[in-house]
Amino acid sequence: MIIMIGWSVLCLSILYLLFFLYLSTGHFKHKVYKHKQKFEKFSLIVAARNEAQHIRDLCSCLIKQNYPVDCFEIIIVDDLSEDQTLGILKEIQTICDQDGRSTVNLKIYSVADFLHENKYQSLCGKKRALQIGIDHSQFEFLVYTDADCLPSKEWLNEINRHIDDKTDFIVGYSPLIYTKPTYLDWFKSFERISIFALTSGSFGQHLAMTCTARNMIYRRAHFDKAGGFSQIGHIKSGDDDLMLLLQRQYTRKYNFMFTAQSVVPAIEDKDINDHIHQETRRASKLKYYPAYLKIIVISVAVFYLGLVLLLISSIAGLLSWQFFISSFGIKVIAEFLLIFTWLIRMNMKIKITLLPVVEILYIPYFLYFGIKGTFGSYKWKN
Repeated sequence: MIIMIGWSVLCLSILYLLFFLYLSTGHFKHKVYKHKQKFEKFSLIVAARNEAQHIRDLCSCLIKQNYPVDCFEIIIVDDLSEDQTLGILKEIQTICDQDGRSTVNLKIYSVADFLHENKYQSLCGKKRALQIGIDHSQFEFLVYTDADCLPSKEWLNEINRHIDDKTDFIVGYSPLIYTKPTYLDWFKSFERISIFALTSGSFGQHLAMTCTARNMIYRRAHFDKAGGFSQIGHIKSGDDDLMLLLQRQYTRKYNFMFTAQSVVPAIEDKDINDHIHQETRRASKLKYYPAYLKIIVISVAVFYLGLVLLLISSIAGLLSWQFFISSFGIKVIAEFLLIFTWLIRMNMKIKITLLPVVEILYIPYFLYFGIKGTFGSYKWKN
């Protein structure tokens, strides 16, 4: 029986390698149009809740975009903040008014002004704020980032350079900037890189799997075709990846931005408890995934459990170490291919030699939050 499990896990590792090799080639299918003349029109939408410490910096980054002023608008929706977020936004808007820019550049809304409307009562948290922003937008492309992010002044230009007539969904890299770095933060950064590599690879193969709202763009028409947030409005998370999955039947072409100016850093100041709740929230969405993605995630979980079983069996002397070493080695090679090829395209240098250490830590991390997200609970801003 143990021998059969050993061979089964080894076979799963080979399938895992083939799948990741397939995804790795997806990194090289993304395009940037260097000499594009047309300026697409963008509605930048941000939901902000209790972001007083970040909102000034974000607004400064957005207002100073090096992009034709008549081709973009900034819509920030205060999501029932209990700090000075709304007051700061109004102050910034007043300054823009004095400069004669707010009618084009900056529009401020408050969720509190729309709570009485029936259409918003079925939506919870961030999705309600985003829906208000979308309803008041005027342009075809909806551009998203978070209140704690710092996009470059060339961000919209870079987005524009990644769009052609068939491009419907675009994402870019968003690294975390830590206010007080710890060893956990180092692990989180590596884990985030893995997620973006997975996003890029799957986008390149037209296999929608995941994305993040910190640097995300899609067409308003496809948001409407997908029913907006009506199907997922009761879920506290998923305004990014679940929306990606809802739009997959309408999306003709995905793109991932690798250029330096398209990167959107995000300030990370969560403590360990906040991080646990965040990861639990993310893992809780499995039940809302389409069948093909559930199969992929569950298969990975089974593979990881098999690796744990092989390790225990090897330590107990019930099975040769060759099964575990071979299976785990193939797993590391698979993920090295996916991450290293992505790093090449991003022109980034990190200590990739530490990947085996991260992989050992990630298996219990993945399994723990997978179980906790499925059966546990979490707290969030809303």
